[in-house]
Amino acid sequence: MQSSKVFQRSAIATALTAMVAVFAAADAVAAGAVTFQSWNGVVGDASIGAGDTLTAFKDLPKSNYSDNPSLNFSAWAHAGGSPWWTFQLTEAVDTTIRLEATTSSAAYKPAMTVWASGNTKFDGGESAVTTEVANNGWDTPHSFNAVGELGSFGTYWMSGDGVTTYSNMKQTLAYGVTGPSHDSGTGWGESILQGVHDVSVDNTYESGVAGSTGSNWLEISFTNLQPGWYVIFAGGSDHSLSTQNMTLSVNTAPVPEPETWAMLAAGLVGMAFMRRKQRA
Repeated sequence: MQSSKVFQRSAIATALTAMVAVFAAADAVAAGAVTFQSWNGVVGDASIGAGDTLTAFKDLPKSNYSDNPSLNFSAWAHAGGSPWWTFQLTEAVDTTIRLEATTSSAAYKPAMTVWASGNTKFDGGESAVTTEVANNGWDTPHSFNAVGELGSFGTYWMSGDGVTTYSNMKQTLAYGVTGPSHDSGTGWGESILQGVHDVSVDNTYESGVAGSTGSNWLEISFTNLQPGWYVIFAGGSDHSLSTQNMTLSVNTAPVPEPETWAMLAAGLVGMAFMRRKQRA
């Protein structure tokens, strides 16, 4: 009899353990929907501080970011061999991210988006979120919304939908497009606009966004970008062109030398002295 009770308890415990495992698996955040490229030819994570530079070279498709009519002009996460990069910033510093044709005369219309994943590296997001299918027929992130705030349709896979958390991205900061605008009829209902655009909802990760564009280059600058992890998706935005080799770079402003601070302080003192003399 005792043996039978022990067996029953063991069976119940096993069943409970299995149920817990099932629920845990259901609540777990999947990862690896996209993978990251290397910086400076070195595979692995890149951490930078003030006065540092990261560089990457990659062939990028003509319209993986936008302007592909087959996707109703929305982005394609994997075209071009997963053109995603991530880096960790170790201190608050002004930071500029630039995407340009490696050959200065190349005909290409670059585009890119920058996100913040906060204190942890982006886990790559979840594939095929069942509640997220675009009107172009594709699920995420084969097609996704590269320009919207997190929580917008087409971004659930990298963050969440307000009910379920799928991944650990924290905020869309900015995007830039040099190709044609598409403010309607897109895969996810997003407005893809030419130029550089601040998408951030607050100043948690930076205190200002600026940028500029040229015939085959694009630059986005962040004032006082905060320590943490950041993600870049890059590609082309003109379906009439062709694949080109592109250079992606991240440049952080140098910390002023002590002599510079001393000169600045002396200048301020001098200005104050001159004002006093003028008042006298």
